[in-house]
Amino acid sequence: MQTPFHKGHEKARKRYRTQHSADYWLDLLDTTRLNLEMIKLIENIEYFFISTASLEGAPNLNFKGGNRGILHVVDDRRLVFPELAGNGILHSLGDLEENDKVSLLVIDFNQQARLKISGRATVLYEDLYIHPYSAYFQGYDFHSLIVIDIDYVIPNCPKYISKVRESILDFDPKSRDAKIIQKLCGLS
Repeated sequence: MQTPFHKGHEKARKRYRTQHSADYWLDLLDTTRLNLEMIKLIENIEYFFISTASLEGAPNLNFKGGNRGILHVVDDRRLVFPELAGNGILHSLGDLEENDKVSLLVIDFNQQARLKISGRATVLYEDLYIHPYSAYFQGYDFHSLIVIDIDYVIPNCPKYISKVRESILDFDPKSRDAKIIQKLCGLS
C-alpha cells in the first residue's frame, strides 16, 4: 500500500511539533485493517459520512444512514453498504464512476469514538455481484452496493464529540422547522 501521507502532512506536523505524537500512534497501530473493537463500533452504527471526489479533485461529502448495520463489515479489510435513493443527484455514485478513492467518517456519539477510513470503492450494479451481500441489507430498497477496500484506518481524536451529543440530547422537537428543506432550496 502506498502511504496515505505526503509532504504537506510532514510540514504540518513539523510546524505544530506533533511528529513524536504522530509517530507514536502510527507505530502502535496497524492502520491497514480493522481490529475487533473497530469492527464492533462499525457494526453498531446507523449512519456514517462518505467523501468522494471527481477526477479533477472536486470534493463531495455525503451522509449515509439507515438501520444498525448500514455499513457492513465483510472482513478486516473490506466494508459494504447499499446505495440508497436520495434526491437523485447521485454525487457519490457519479464521482465513483471516475475516481475510486473514498474516505469514511464513522462516529459513535455514545461511546465518544470516531474512525477515519480511507480506501478504494467498487460499485456493484449487477445482481450476480450484489447477491452475495444482499442478505445483509434486507428491508432496504437499493439497486447497487458500494464495496470499500480499506487502505488506511485510524481512530480519530474524540475531543468535542460530547458537544455534539449534548446538543442532540438537548434537542427540542418544537424547534424543528418542518419546511427547512424548502427554505434551504429557496422555495418558500
